[in-house]
Amino acid sequence: MEIPRLKKSILVKTGYIVAANVVLSMLFSVVVHAAADGEKALWFGAAGGLLVPNKSSTTARDFYGVTAGAKIGTEFGLGAYYFTSKKEEGGTLGRFDLGFYGVEGTYHFEGEAKGAYFGARLGITKIDFGIAPNQVAASPFHVGIVGGYNHWLTDFISVGGDIGFYSVSKGEATSLTGVTVSSDSFSALSFLATVKFWL
Repeated sequence: MEIPRLKKSILVKTGYIVAANVVLSMLFSVVVHAAADGEKALWFGAAGGLLVPNKSSTTARDFYGVTAGAKIGTEFGLGAYYFTSKKEEGGTLGRFDLGFYGVEGTYHFEGEAKGAYFGARLGITKIDFGIAPNQVAASPFHVGIVGGYNHWLTDFISVGGDIGFYSVSKGEATSLTGVTVSSDSFSALSFLATVKFWL
């Protein structure tokens, strides 16, 4: 019984490795092409600021994380992000820690509006919430839109900011005591300062 599971595990891991190699090859091709045109194609950076959920019993809180991606040509970009926000809200809500991670597609303006961008995000929201002993973790989906601006300090470093809107679906989980705890769907606004390094 264990041999088929082992074969399946090996096949899955091999598939992940092949997919990762394909993605890396594509990114390398993009970088080489962009470098030939004098355009920086890859970015990675950090962001920090404020998240304002509209969920009942929550308040504004710190929100920070990292982003990375690559421009496909001069206008379109693909990337990934991870943001986190932790806060003890007290009252009937208790702990309400959030982690947003997923993928994004962006459009980068050229010409006089160079530096401005907007895009869409799709991912998972890890929510740790509840009051002991009924604290649980759920992982509902979220979708979002984002708009921002990059101001280049040098050819390799930009600073800026972005505003995001996220819609998070309902989350539900069962605690160790057997109680089902749920978090209703909610939306949130983010206001972030960014710094990015370009290659």
